[in-house]
Amino acid sequence: MDLTREWLRGVTRVGFVPGVRARARAALQELLDELIAAVRAEPFDPAAGDRIGAELVDLRMSAPPVIGMTVRLLTDGLPPLVEGDPAEVRRRVTLLLEHVTTGFVAAQRDAAVQAAEQMNRSEKIHWRRVQTELQRRLIEDPVTGLPNQQQLRQLLAAPTGGRRGLCLLGIDRYPELADSLGQDNADQLLTAVAARLRQLTGVFLAHLGDDEFGLLLDDTTGTDDVVKVADQARRALAAPFPLGDHSLRLEVTAGVVEGRNPGEHWLRDARLALGWARQGRHEHAVYEPARAEADRRRHRLAAALPSAVDSGEFVAYYQPLYRLTDRAVTGVEALARWQRPGGGPPLGPPDFITLAERTGLIRPLGRFILERACRQGAAWLRAGRDLTISVNLSPLQLSEPTLPADVADILHRAGLPAGRLQLEITESAALDQGYATLQQLAELGVRLALDDFGTGYSSLATLSWLPVSNVKLAAEFLAGAGAPAATEMLRHTIALCHALNLTVTAEGIETAGQEELLRDLGCDYGQGYHFARPAAAPFAS
Repeated sequence: MDLTREWLRGVTRVGFVPGVRARARAALQELLDELIAAVRAEPFDPAAGDRIGAELVDLRMSAPPVIGMTVRLLTDGLPPLVEGDPAEVRRRVTLLLEHVTTGFVAAQRDAAVQAAEQMNRSEKIHWRRVQTELQRRLIEDPVTGLPNQQQLRQLLAAPTGGRRGLCLLGIDRYPELADSLGQDNADQLLTAVAARLRQLTGVFLAHLGDDEFGLLLDDTTGTDDVVKVADQARRALAAPFPLGDHSLRLEVTAGVVEGRNPGEHWLRDARLALGWARQGRHEHAVYEPARAEADRRRHRLAAALPSAVDSGEFVAYYQPLYRLTDRAVTGVEALARWQRPGGGPPLGPPDFITLAERTGLIRPLGRFILERACRQGAAWLRAGRDLTISVNLSPLQLSEPTLPADVADILHRAGLPAGRLQLEITESAALDQGYATLQQLAELGVRLALDDFGTGYSSLATLSWLPVSNVKLAAEFLAGAGAPAATEMLRHTIALCHALNLTVTAEGIETAGQEELLRDLGCDYGQGYHFARPAAAPFAS
């Protein structure tokens, strides 16, 4: 992360940046260098922050929200730039930023006193001119001359009797673009964008900083009105922009909010919709409260995930695997569940597996479930119940070069024979990670199963060289079970697997009819809600 660039963007969003942005960025870089030097200094003196806070005010970046944004950004962004003991560096940064805040507030007070004294000495006409200029700076973007974010917020907060719509237009990949163009050329580009958007009629246009432009509509009848404006804006910006000896073509994306009772939160909602559009590579996205709440829930879970792994909130549930010829239970699949504090039903894998993979926590979580399942399997074996213990491996786990050794160690400490453990891998992971790791696991005596077969991108031919002993048919295979084409596909898939000496397990069996059909087609094993749901203790040890 370019911390100076993020700092400048933050100042732009909550206040305004006077003058040319290139100079403002250079000034912030000097302040950042001074902060880094102050943290490194021996002896450490946090009072150096007083002067740096005052310099922010001297640079006319003195809007009250600027210091709050600065402290939040630098609290996390500054420590990684300083070598040394992380705890000590973070302690110094905290103390230094406290003094930055003190210096900022004191300089604001002094500036206000000086301004008041100067205005008292001036004539009334001069005071009116100063007041007008200050007001203009507060509500006008210095680059484009358009109303800024503050003025748009005021309009959104104003009561209105009808419906309104907000289109938040974002220039895609603008930070990288600005870096390559240089700040002066980037400002020229923003000015040219503003000139084209000014041609749109019936909208209030504002520049919110860097890549974002807001278009506010009154008296809308639905989201289609706002989407039409987004399309008009996209067409207005479609032609290349001349910059020196070359031209530049922009791509833009829009976030849309529409309805009654707008407020400042509409900007947050529109930015969220803009993010959805970019994630999905769509031209625009409309804000949806239910989707926003789902996002917030995921964020809360992501924040709670690290401590949940450390504090043992995850448990293993087990779903029995049945032999279809006689309905004997031959094994169980271990599935992770998150039992959050405060009671309530545990969360299933769809709620946290993707989050764990994104954060890298899938490795400790996967190891925990594997260890717990192997210990439980060994306990069942000692009690006279000989079961195959099946455990899923994520692609990240499979990419670990130490995985075979780790599995051998877990089996040894649990007292579970290797032949009683089955590791389930997806088709894509099996192909991406190559043959060597899978072969080492097979040489341990561990069984390997190809999970969710039919949903990945491998072909039946790959089964001839992968060292797997079992194929688990994805539940999607059963979607059309009973129809002639679907039945024939199942028949041929099962027959081919048997020809390759592979056993076949069907997942997601939900009806007696599906069970009967699979048994008639020669499928070996099955699991699903028709037989049993996952449980913490499906049978006594």
